[in-house]
Amino acid sequence: MFNKNIIILFFTALTLSNFNALAQSTTIWLVRHAEKSMANPAERDPELSETGLKRSADLAQVLRKEKITTIYSTNYKRTLATAMPLATELKLTPVIYDAKDITAIANKALTENKGKNALIVGHSNTLIPVIKALNGSVPIEELTDDDYDMLFKVVIDQSGKATVTIANYGESHHATDLKNKKAMTTSMN
Repeated sequence: MFNKNIIILFFTALTLSNFNALAQSTTIWLVRHAEKSMANPAERDPELSETGLKRSADLAQVLRKEKITTIYSTNYKRTLATAMPLATELKLTPVIYDAKDITAIANKALTENKGKNALIVGHSNTLIPVIKALNGSVPIEELTDDDYDMLFKVVIDQSGKATVTIANYGESHHATDLKNKKAMTTSMN
């Protein structure tokens, strides 16, 4: 009888601890790379400009206390440089992903970060599709080449429902107007 009670207690504790892990939401932050250098406009993989380097430092400042455990970046100088100040501060190595496989990065971020927080650094044409692959919705179809200050926060609850918040961070630099759209926008300066 004594052993049976211990076994029941053990499985009850195990079940409750797993339920607690499942009940936690997962937060995926998404940001476009910061401003790129225009020294050579035809260059396929440019560095960040001085403004972009400042923005990447601003990103680290904004996200430093968000308990991010994983940072994903494409293998471009501008995305990696955007991620590096935060990665360095948090002692993380960015995980490289293929920007052409939107479903794979969304699934990977969700699977590897259940109940945790992660950051995905991407491009103007990839962020909205990744948000949609995370089951989120936004009032725009794509960012423009002049949208650099938007920070998307996608919180996925245990049922898979996603809530998207859009914030602006750092110095204002965007062309897409979200004020007239149904989006929650905040400033994170």
